[in-house]
Amino acid sequence: MSFKPSPLAFSIALVFSAGAHAAPAGPIVISTPSTSKQTLSGGASLQVTASGSITASDKTVALKDATSGAGVVVDNSGQITATSGRAIESSGSTATTRNYRIYNRAGASISASDDAVRVKDGFDSGSLLLDNAGSIRSTTGQALDFDDLRSGVPVTIINRETGVIHGDGNDGIRPGANASITNYGEISSGDMIDADAKNDGIDFQNAEGGSVYNHGLISGGRHGITTDVGATLVNYADGVIIGRNGSGYGSDGNGTVTNYGRITGAYNGLVPDGDGDGVDIDLIGHIENHGIIEGIGAAGVDKGGQPNGSEGIAMGGGSVYNAAGALISGASRGILVDDGSAGSGYGATTLENHGTIEGLASSGVTLVGDFADVVINDGLIHGGNGIALELGGGDDSLTLLAGSRFEGLVDGGDGHDRVSFDDARGGSFGQSRNFERLEVRQGAWILTGSGDFSEGGEVFAGAQLINQGGIAGSLLVDSGASYAGSGSVGGLDVSGTLLANPQQGATHVTGDLALRSGSTLAYGVEADGSHATLQVDGSATLDGARLALQAGPGNYPWQSSYQVLNASGGVSGRFAEVSSNFAFLTPSLGYGANSVDLQLTRNDVQFADLASSGNGRNAASALQGQGMGQLYNALITSDAGNAGRAVEQLAGASNANLAAATLAGSQAVGGAMLGALRQLGGGLLVASDDRDTPQLAALGVPSEARNLNDPNAAGRLWLQGIGSHGQLDGEHGSGDLDQNTGGTLLGADWALDGQWRLGVLGGYSHTDLDGQGGTSGDIDSWHLGTYALRQAGPLALRLGAAYSSHDGESKRRVEFDGFSDRPKGDYDAHSWQAFAEAGYQLGDGRLSAEPYANLGYQYYKRDAYDEKGGAAALHVDEQSQHNLSSTLGVRTAWLTSLDNGMSLTPRLGLGWRHTYGDLDSSTRQAFLAGGGAFSVQGTALDRNSLLLDLGLDLGLSARHSIGLAYSGEKGSQAQNHALIAQWQMAF
Repeated sequence: MSFKPSPLAFSIALVFSAGAHAAPAGPIVISTPSTSKQTLSGGASLQVTASGSITASDKTVALKDATSGAGVVVDNSGQITATSGRAIESSGSTATTRNYRIYNRAGASISASDDAVRVKDGFDSGSLLLDNAGSIRSTTGQALDFDDLRSGVPVTIINRETGVIHGDGNDGIRPGANASITNYGEISSGDMIDADAKNDGIDFQNAEGGSVYNHGLISGGRHGITTDVGATLVNYADGVIIGRNGSGYGSDGNGTVTNYGRITGAYNGLVPDGDGDGVDIDLIGHIENHGIIEGIGAAGVDKGGQPNGSEGIAMGGGSVYNAAGALISGASRGILVDDGSAGSGYGATTLENHGTIEGLASSGVTLVGDFADVVINDGLIHGGNGIALELGGGDDSLTLLAGSRFEGLVDGGDGHDRVSFDDARGGSFGQSRNFERLEVRQGAWILTGSGDFSEGGEVFAGAQLINQGGIAGSLLVDSGASYAGSGSVGGLDVSGTLLANPQQGATHVTGDLALRSGSTLAYGVEADGSHATLQVDGSATLDGARLALQAGPGNYPWQSSYQVLNASGGVSGRFAEVSSNFAFLTPSLGYGANSVDLQLTRNDVQFADLASSGNGRNAASALQGQGMGQLYNALITSDAGNAGRAVEQLAGASNANLAAATLAGSQAVGGAMLGALRQLGGGLLVASDDRDTPQLAALGVPSEARNLNDPNAAGRLWLQGIGSHGQLDGEHGSGDLDQNTGGTLLGADWALDGQWRLGVLGGYSHTDLDGQGGTSGDIDSWHLGTYALRQAGPLALRLGAAYSSHDGESKRRVEFDGFSDRPKGDYDAHSWQAFAEAGYQLGDGRLSAEPYANLGYQYYKRDAYDEKGGAAALHVDEQSQHNLSSTLGVRTAWLTSLDNGMSLTPRLGLGWRHTYGDLDSSTRQAFLAGGGAFSVQGTALDRNSLLLDLGLDLGLSARHSIGLAYSGEKGSQAQNHALIAQWQMAF
């Protein structure tokens, strides 16, 4: 904070010699060293400049009697010194009005052997302001002594960032009543070396109405701040308060503390006895902590002969709020509430903790007295002696939130004490004693302590308790609530849900168990036969409850039996119904005098009944024909949802889509042949003798070779790089299948005569397959082809045929209810394709359009193969597929000649493709483990699809060109998109 109060305007500079002088009517300015005492009253003003000083033995500046107007002002930028007394002292009649403003500027000093500044006699009206940015020091007295001010006069003390207020042998400040102290600098006192000395940073004595707002350092040789009756403290984030041989803040009465910084009580060992509490309030305190409050040492005994202990907070009652991230720490206890002598405190305590409270050598929190204390914990409470929290007498309540942790025992003490779990996020609670009641109000909570809660408690609707410890009394589980765990409970009355399973165990009821109408016993079993039996030492009453069997994953025997409960006092009543998550096993119950048993037997539900597609039903029927076996047993113990998904996975419908995926990846070969044919030039000829067509110019073919009617036409070599992505939508229970293909093709063609050209090509491509549900694969393909062109004026005939050899690998993932398999297949396949296309060119030498009609044929044949894997592996029969298609469309091109001799030709093509005949694809397969063969269908081919071609050719020279093209096909079931980069050279 800046320190610039309005400067006084002084017009006269006086130099005084020895002796006391009463102030003249005007302001006094001291600008050189002086030994003259100054007496100020009325409206007098004194200014000591930076070069000035006043030195005297005592009462260097005396403030006498009444003031008038704005009052007396002392503005010091130099030095005011008393060598054997007080530097500034006020005295006069209590009945007079006195207004004082004292400014001690940065670099200035007020120092004295006794009090540096003192108001000797109080006054009933007026005000006092002391604003310090320099140094105010006393050797044997207080730096500031305003203790005589006990009326309603406001006292304001501001200590700036550069300010130091220090009492070497006594208190730093005794502020008097109604004092407000704001500190940015240092307020301190010397070390306490005499057991009877005080040496506090700030000592309010028995003055009331005091407040401290600290941003700096307050350090006392005994206490940092002390009061006999109470004061308000706000310690900000940059504030530090320390009592070097006592409390950081101490009150013999009440007190209010808000802390964002650090408050420390310590023991420095200079005297035998010391009680270093962070905050010590004898009566009722209200403390809010966002920073650190710590007691770091104590020794000897107090004035009553009791051993001193160092607590983070010691108080007689009230409230404490410890925020998240904040710390309350004591070398002995974290918090102690008593009368100062281990007796009862003076009032009830409310403690809310979100941070950390720790007692390093003793308990974390100890409350002494028969009050109804309230503790809410969302943080850590640690007790170095093994006791985290002691609630003492009275009817106390402890509420736990999700962040609650106790390191040590929690002791409810005497009285009727209650623990509440009350956070939707849930949590856990360990060892406790002397609590009568437990309430679980919301969230899922784990109890690990045992032997407490003599009256039991209640689990409310929407909450869950997992008892892994012990509850001495009887517990009520409301409708909508749940109870689980292997711990013991004195009695259990369930209107909600009771869980028993091998993971959490089953409760041990030492008294009686009642399962009310509308309640549910959720009973879990595992495939290895493990289960948890409810043990009831008393009687078990089944009042029309429901038993819900919850089976874990794995292979179960067709028939199995489990003991649900055993009651020494007998079983009465029946379960109203029993249900399970098995699709193919039915549970039934058997009742004995002291027990209830559960049996599982095969029902008449067929595997195929739960399939969602024809493929799944076919596979399920084949699987059911296997009889008992690994796969059969895994499926028979599935629930309805998993069983339906399982048969779809087992069907392996993705095998039927291999043909469509392979042909889609090979389409680029036919496209490459057509692209090469279209760029031979004839596709854009207007007349048989036109040698300046856009495509031939873009390709850089010499003009004498551009007319295919010329028997001397040149040959051509071309290279294409292809990258494509396609997707086949899922159908008949199979998921979507993506294919990504990359490859390279090399081709060459020559003129046979004036109308015919012939070409060949070869290449390699690799296709990656990635399908939903864990289906994947890859295909390596090698390609050979030939193509021909006949050009007769604007009419072009294009022919082509290609053969491809495919080496494929397929992978599937089958997972359900603990069953897992990764079948993998290697197969060989072959495909053939052929086409014939006729086109007629319209346009001139630069802009042209060509309507065309195309007829294509594709044939695919895959060899039979066996998958490698476990029980889900299949034998897959050979598969073949062929189709005939026609395409109608139009292509356009536009030749642009560039200034550098090169040419640029953008191209656009649109088409519609129609496929004839049977569009379905299917394959036949069987489980290697046995059972009949079954057929699965893949995704049908598209009957109609749209084609889009975009390209850009750049003629680099007379013999070289490069091009980039996009080719896409979109149907209702499938889509393919390819990018083609091409280089070609004429020769």
